[in-house]
Amino acid sequence: MKRILFILLLICISCKEKKEDTPKDPVNVEIISTEDYELHKVKNSTKLLIVFPGGGTTSQETKADFKILDKATSQGISVLLMNFGRLYLDETTTTALSSVLEKAVEDHQLPTDHIIMGGMSIGGSTSLMLANHLHKSESKIAPDKTFIIDSPIDLYALYESSNKDVQRTDFSERRLAEPKFLVDLFENNFKGETTVLDNIQKVSPVTLKTDNFENINYLKNGSLRFYTEPDTLWLKETRQVDFESSNSYTIQKTATLLNKSGWENVELIQTKNKGFLSDGTRNPHSWSIVDVDEFLKWIEKK
Repeated sequence: MKRILFILLLICISCKEKKEDTPKDPVNVEIISTEDYELHKVKNSTKLLIVFPGGGTTSQETKADFKILDKATSQGISVLLMNFGRLYLDETTTTALSSVLEKAVEDHQLPTDHIIMGGMSIGGSTSLMLANHLHKSESKIAPDKTFIIDSPIDLYALYESSNKDVQRTDFSERRLAEPKFLVDLFENNFKGETTVLDNIQKVSPVTLKTDNFENINYLKNGSLRFYTEPDTLWLKETRQVDFESSNSYTIQKTATLLNKSGWENVELIQTKNKGFLSDGTRNPHSWSIVDVDEFLKWIEKK
């Protein structure tokens, strides 16, 4: 009898242990890929995170470098990784991109009450301009939170710094390739009856030379986050440029300008020694400067 009771006790303990060790059901995530985006849709999600890639990359690089997908979807956040990549948005492109997003949200029945939009490098600049347009047009997908990650948000400043680089005689042809490309692009597209400055201001999120931030005016009442990692030593040793030619400098100045102009919801987040590419190379111009756990808390914050 004692033996039978002992065996029954072992069976009960074994069953209890198996029940406790059984993992919870994984979050129901549907992955949908198109030419324009890759969507990670969580069933019954209440928030949507829209992410634009950095220059020369797609949703695939974003997925690999921005370590947020698993944590976001586990918290019930659907994630839309965009493939769009352009240095600036004109009116036609803005309208077309808005239509792509609105159709994606409608087709896949994504949440519209809480939308967060942002991106790395030019993806952040795109996000600011697009978010402003969506608010201005009273779109149902206008984001309540927008973020940038080390983005060139002042295109005229980028033009000026590129012009300065082109004059450098100590740069190799390889090092000169990017500034030459940018100078040619700006001058071919923005020279006309008015000056390059006047024309660039029409498509730049901000223009510090004239204290112009009209292109993001509709974001004043939303929540903005500017991520950057100022590293003067890295800029000097790796890029051979001064701090005033960096995105960090422009972002700092923009945050100051907006705060002085009464913008109360602008956060400037400056990191230190967090910027690394996926292969381990030191680079402050990287997705890794974002603390994903803290970022998700910001998303959840009302």
